[in-house]
Amino acid sequence: MRIKSWMPDLAKSELPRYQAISNAICEVIDGGQAVIGEKLPPHRTLAAALKVTVGTVSRAYARLEEQGRVMSRIGDGTYVLARQTPLPDRPLEGEDEPAPAGLVDLGRNVIVDIGQDLALAETLLDISQDAASRQRVLDYQAECGHPWHRAVAARWLGQFGIASGPDRVAVTNGAQHALACLLRILTMPGDTVLCEALSYPGIVALAQQMRLQLLCVEVDEEGIVPESLEQMCRAFDSRLLFCVPTLHNPTTATMSLERRLRIVDIARRHHLQIIEDATPAVLLPSPPPALAALLPEQVFFVASLSKSVSPGLRFGVVQAPRAWSGKLAAVIRANCWMATPIAVEIACRWMEDGRLQQLLDAQRADIANRRQLAASYLEGQQWLSHPGSPHCWLHLPAPWRTSEFSTMLRRRQVAIKSGDAFTVGRTPSPHAVRLCLSGAGTLTQLEHGLAILRQTLQDGPEAFLAEA
Repeated sequence: MRIKSWMPDLAKSELPRYQAISNAICEVIDGGQAVIGEKLPPHRTLAAALKVTVGTVSRAYARLEEQGRVMSRIGDGTYVLARQTPLPDRPLEGEDEPAPAGLVDLGRNVIVDIGQDLALAETLLDISQDAASRQRVLDYQAECGHPWHRAVAARWLGQFGIASGPDRVAVTNGAQHALACLLRILTMPGDTVLCEALSYPGIVALAQQMRLQLLCVEVDEEGIVPESLEQMCRAFDSRLLFCVPTLHNPTTATMSLERRLRIVDIARRHHLQIIEDATPAVLLPSPPPALAALLPEQVFFVASLSKSVSPGLRFGVVQAPRAWSGKLAAVIRANCWMATPIAVEIACRWMEDGRLQQLLDAQRADIANRRQLAASYLEGQQWLSHPGSPHCWLHLPAPWRTSEFSTMLRRRQVAIKSGDAFTVGRTPSPHAVRLCLSGAGTLTQLEHGLAILRQTLQDGPEAFLAEA
């Protein structure tokens, strides 16, 4: 980051110097002049340029880190994390800022409203009229969940080819909670974890908090490349892989059975444990067999309803190899004692009474309509998608750069998610963006956003420079 291009005039600011500095850096990040992964100037260099103390710069950087704008690495420096991008109608994950009016949201990984609120109202009424259920949701549960909840969840996992008893299943407060618990029992600070080169941002955040090093494995249109995984297993002393083999986020890549068998064979030969996140796979009416079904003694299977029915219904399921069940129960107990019983009760009732199937069918029908609309506007472009996914992975034509394209769309009131948000470590980010078709509230809004996106692609970067 070039200091001269953004140096604040501290003499004219009424704010404390450290706040003025941090605000100036925020403006640079939000304006697209600094990209994710870019290194900020060293404390002493910036202090000398601004004629302030090193402590003032340290306070400014600390404030940015508290806001989630940068990340400090001891002995290495401070790096940009992300731009602030408020979106319409609903707050961003982890943010409360209202969205500007008129912005079309193709960035957030959300699902559409297809009657979840009515289903919730009916189920809450059912629970209120059932004395046994009322007692169940108000009482302490075992760490891994009430026996009935675990039995229902175990039956539900059968759609992924997993056949196991309730004693192998634990319920959690969503998939992110499950991943955090699994990393705690499977890793120690300083360990390496293999993952796709483009990966779920939530695993990156967990790795940073737990001081784990993520190592990238190459991916193609089917997901993890077996040859790359084999090479990484041989080159590094890593014993854990995190992956999303079905409807991968962001590329929507889905492994064929042949690819799954090759990955399982490599894991077996190298004694590699796998955390398999199947949360997106819930959207498919007939998902392919899970890696956990092919290698149950080494795969930890995670699923939730967050990306298919409701993100607010914090319901997650973990199936762990039998040898690890006790350790998983212990970490859940230490972490939160138990998953919230009322949320688990609602999810399990939906699984049993058919409401879940109805909601999923409605979601799939809406996704099909939105994908058909997207296909008409993306004709002629290089893009990837799966028939069951609400996402599109759009490769930008040259000479577009991701940062320029994202900024240009933002100016034109369309929000997307750039490829660098999913890039692990310091590896080069692809010139690609993820479009979440279910982010727009209506088909009319989606069509408006797609029309702007297509026009922006046609205008080219020259328009970006002209409007700068």
